[in-house]
Amino acid sequence: MSRIRDQHIRGSIAFGAACDAALSVVLTARLGGDGPLPILAMIAAVVAAFGLIAYGASLNDLLDRRRDTVMGGGSAVEHATGPNVIIVVGALLLAIFAAMVLGEDAPYVALVLASLLLFHNAVARFIPAIGLVVPGAVLAGIMLVPDWQMPMPAAVWLAMTIAVFTSVGVHVLADKRPVLSRRAVPIVVLGWVVISIVTLGLRTGMDEAVWPDLPIFGVLLWPIVAVLALGVVLRWKIVTANSPRQAAAKIIRYVALWQPLIAASWCAGIGAWAAAIVFAVLGIIGLLLVGGYRELAGMSGPAVRWR
Repeated sequence: MSRIRDQHIRGSIAFGAACDAALSVVLTARLGGDGPLPILAMIAAVVAAFGLIAYGASLNDLLDRRRDTVMGGGSAVEHATGPNVIIVVGALLLAIFAAMVLGEDAPYVALVLASLLLFHNAVARFIPAIGLVVPGAVLAGIMLVPDWQMPMPAAVWLAMTIAVFTSVGVHVLADKRPVLSRRAVPIVVLGWVVISIVTLGLRTGMDEAVWPDLPIFGVLLWPIVAVLALGVVLRWKIVTANSPRQAAAKIIRYVALWQPLIAASWCAGIGAWAAAIVFAVLGIIGLLLVGGYRELAGMSGPAVRWR
């Protein structure tokens, strides 16, 4: 049951990341980017996002099994070959090949993200001060794979910020180890600030405007409403959860499933109503299929036991 729950959470994360990548393509195309054809770029961005998430998850499993084998007195080579490695390599190649469709710079961005995921799974996740910031950096990077000079970096910043806050909240709520100490909090904040500066400063480094020629309030109103609605839903899920760990799992799942709705809000803000409708439909379907199924099937509760 725990394995099924983990797979649902990972599927939700991949779904949300793919929607964020697709949003990046829509914003670039709508606001005057010079990338490839939107449909081809959309497919490539989604495939690259799925590939990177699958690579990170498979690498996590591979390293966990290797560590468990060594700690149990076995050989590290036992889990260093076979299906685990094939999935890791295959997912990485899929992401890189998909990124190649997006332009000359995209594969390099994908390789940077792959290196960051390797660092996170091997080292950073055991150091909360660093590991809690990495998911935000990875999500921002996934959105920058289609075009690292995308004309709406505020959308990347918002997705990154939500990911960092989610990581910190889940870590504290689920009482994960090692604990997030008071001395580590300023480091997490500093990491978030650094990623924010990099995300918002990519275009300024190229003498490009950080914000497109659009009314700020008119564009931001929709994402603000979407984020506030997400906050209400998360509050409801935390209150109705049976345990802090169950609440943490629900937070991860619903934040990921909410990404297409946030993407729809950005599209509505810039007047891309067709894309907004598509994202909204995807978000509703995702919430009904994944969230509703888990609630109806009782997968969030205690595992079924045979007498």
